[in-house]
Amino acid sequence: MEAIGTGDSVFYRRWILANGWAEAAGLGTTFVLGREVAPSLERATGAATVILGAVVAVLLGLILEGALVGLAQEAVLRRRLVALRRGSWVFATAIGAGLAWTLGMIPSTILALGNHDAAASPPVEPPALIQYGLAIVLGFVTGPILGLAQWTVLRRHVARPASWLWANAVAWAIGMPLIFLGMDRVPWTASRFTVALSIYGICGAVGLVVGAVHGRVLVQLLRTPTEH
Repeated sequence: MEAIGTGDSVFYRRWILANGWAEAAGLGTTFVLGREVAPSLERATGAATVILGAVVAVLLGLILEGALVGLAQEAVLRRRLVALRRGSWVFATAIGAGLAWTLGMIPSTILALGNHDAAASPPVEPPALIQYGLAIVLGFVTGPILGLAQWTVLRRHVARPASWLWANAVAWAIGMPLIFLGMDRVPWTASRFTVALSIYGICGAVGLVVGAVHGRVLVQLLRTPTEH
């Protein structure tokens, strides 16, 4: 991969920072709100409640993470792609986030449906290494799903846009286990403020890492615009 020039480095830094604050605000708030409602959902019984909780999580991911990340990314991207239609990247990112959250919620929802009976013994969590391994796989699968709708926008402006899907796969294969690792280190017994601050910090740090990975590929893509 070619080195990043001076002009590209400014864009690259802005892209990384945009992903950092947007993931902190969007994904962080989704997790904080989820923590607040989790006790009520755990006390409730019935398949309908489990499914409702999953639907709410997907909607929060779509509206908060998807829309905020889309807004932040589009604000930076339009500096290089002046022909980019305003709002198209935001809409695509929100749709991609909704699809990725839907896929990500399927395993936990199935497990919850199988254990919502109060008499059932609590499920045994797999070892940490297995959890992190599964997180890598989840990130590698959901990353391209998140970027697929963005690809439909990007392909109108750059050559070889398929690289964007691979960039998202690698970025989230790194980012997802970092989220798991970070959440394992949140002081859950501390005050709500401390817990929330920890969550926002973790999500912001992950956003910076993810932005640095797929942003590097984006810089290269923007060097080869389409002819139309």
